[in-house]
Amino acid sequence: MKFIFDALIQIRTNCWRAIEHLSIEQLHKIPQGCNNNIAWNLGHMVTSQQLLTYAKCNLPLLIPDEYLPLFRKDTSPKDWAKPADIEEMRRIFAHSNDMFYRDYVSNKFQNYQAYTTSSGLTLKHIDDALIYNYGHETLHYGVILMLRKLV
Repeated sequence: MKFIFDALIQIRTNCWRAIEHLSIEQLHKIPQGCNNNIAWNLGHMVTSQQLLTYAKCNLPLLIPDEYLPLFRKDTSPKDWAKPADIEEMRRIFAHSNDMFYRDYVSNKFQNYQAYTTSSGLTLKHIDDALIYNYGHETLHYGVILMLRKLV
């Protein structure tokens, strides 16, 4: 599983490299025909990871409470009262995988509560969630690359 953690870190590194030259306005722009922006995709990646792993093992989340109503599935920045704090997001985005790995190797993820994803896969163990999360983050990395061309 160390490979999956390394791959997650690489995907997140690639995400920030892909957007580092964009302005705050570009990160928050919702292109015509889209529901979300780059900032939402970044926050959604972190929030989903926390919900698929920590929450399913009844562990405290490593993200601020306000991330849930902003970035969970079926949310949109169209409903935000203010733009997301990109610097805070960058810190969380960069460090949450390190903390996740430490907790994983410390066997903190016990008694995983099975969860069936919107794609129909049932995650029964933390390793299932870890692998699924990698695919999910890769998908959103692709969306970020597409959005980058539109902003």
